[in-house]
Amino acid sequence: MQIKHAFIATALALTLGACGDNGQQAAQDAAAKAQEAAAATQAAAQKAADAARATAQAAQAAAADAATATANAATATTQAAADAVGNAADAAGHAVDAAKDAAGNAVDAAKDAVNKAADDAKDATKDDNGGH
Repeated sequence: MQIKHAFIATALALTLGACGDNGQQAAQDAAAKAQEAAAATQAAAQKAADAARATAQAAQAAAADAATATANAATATTQAAADAVGNAADAAGHAVDAAKDAAGNAVDAAKDAVNKAADDAKDATKDDNGGH
């Protein structure tokens, strides 16, 4: 949800940034940070998906061991599955943290772009009014 807000803020910044070069550069910076946020989120989600696949494989191996009644092997494989679940949970937590951080950075950059655009608009208005 925060990434969606960052994209909206970036679009707003781009619109307001058209008033001046500084505002436009700030808007471009905000857009780049929004793209970085999306890439970081995608990478973190991929790690979580990989961990989930490992969990599924470990669970399948545990089921196969249980079906062959190899109690010791099933116990070891079940432990591996439990470890994989823990790793998946950690990866998901890191994905959420990375997404929050990246979205926060993108939102901050968009806010800066909007503020710069507003300042440029004020300066342009002062110049048009003869400095008054």
